[in-house]
Amino acid sequence: MNTNNLSTFLNLSEIPTTSFHENLVSDFIKEELNKIGIKFQVDNWGNIEAYIKGELPNELVFISHMDHPGFEIVENIEKNIYKAKRLGGLPRYSEMNNTKVKTFNSENQILGTILPSKDSKEKKSNFRWIDSQHVMIELDEKVNKFPTPVVFSLPDPIISEDHLIVPVADDLAGCALILESLKILNKNKNKYSFRVIFSRAEEVGLYGARLIAKSGRIPKESIIISVETSSELPGANSGNGPIIRTGDRISTFDNSGEIILLSSAKSLLKEDKNFKFQRQLMSSGGCEASAFLSFGYKVTGIALPLINWHNCNPDGNVESEKISILDYENALKIMTNLGKLDIVENKDYYNSLIEIPDDAYRLEN
Repeated sequence: MNTNNLSTFLNLSEIPTTSFHENLVSDFIKEELNKIGIKFQVDNWGNIEAYIKGELPNELVFISHMDHPGFEIVENIEKNIYKAKRLGGLPRYSEMNNTKVKTFNSENQILGTILPSKDSKEKKSNFRWIDSQHVMIELDEKVNKFPTPVVFSLPDPIISEDHLIVPVADDLAGCALILESLKILNKNKNKYSFRVIFSRAEEVGLYGARLIAKSGRIPKESIIISVETSSELPGANSGNGPIIRTGDRISTFDNSGEIILLSSAKSLLKEDKNFKFQRQLMSSGGCEASAFLSFGYKVTGIALPLINWHNCNPDGNVESEKISILDYENALKIMTNLGKLDIVENKDYYNSLIEIPDDAYRLEN
């Protein structure tokens, strides 16, 4: 285990963030990019973009998002009781069990509690997520600025045996993987050119990614690689390696992109027979690859199997998120190994199928 590779993620994972309120994470990422020595730009929507020129114009684009599901206070009801809007999918029973929360984006974080809903648990139609669009929150102190972002108050990040247990892995793990990849790729001569995007407001509808894709500023010949976490599924288990993602809840992805990731993984497997990765359609949620696919881009993805996705444990209660150290480190190896690859073409990758052996012609007549 290389703890140096983990420090960026551990630091990022405890920074509070939610949709439309990613400024603290954004500040951290911009500071890291300055340390690496990579120029970046921030677009009109607050997405961050950086670029490393390769030997050829063939471009791979890593994209991850800076937000995580949370709430924003929109109205003072009485005294220190507030109405808060839900931002993204959140655990079903977080509004039932006096869940502890905290505000951010203020000089002092203010602690509070989600007040139990008057609805009974039996009335909830969704087995995993809150149905209601709003919850009531009681804070220890008064706030006067609206909207005020609120997130769950969870324990500090820890390394527990072979897993990382953190307040937020989705998708700060993806952001950390991209930052760690840039540190390596920026020092090397790469055949591919690499662009990276840290997007906003993914959890409420892939907003940042959709706006970028619609703008057309990313060359259409680019291959978009979503770097995500995604809920564990049968056949996609934490600790068995990162997932080369064939699709998400919204769409299936592009083979031209997938074979580049597969080429990287398979070359690592040749060097180390114990190297682990998985391949799966991760159907629990949508990701930014689908946003770009909708606008005609070739897309693929790499994902870390996530335990307690969106802080929701199997019982529907709030708990820290959890990812495997092996999955994280192997994802980093796949991503950085892309810089060593020659350009991957379909005709070369599938050459063993294209070349018909003489024995096959026994089928004639």
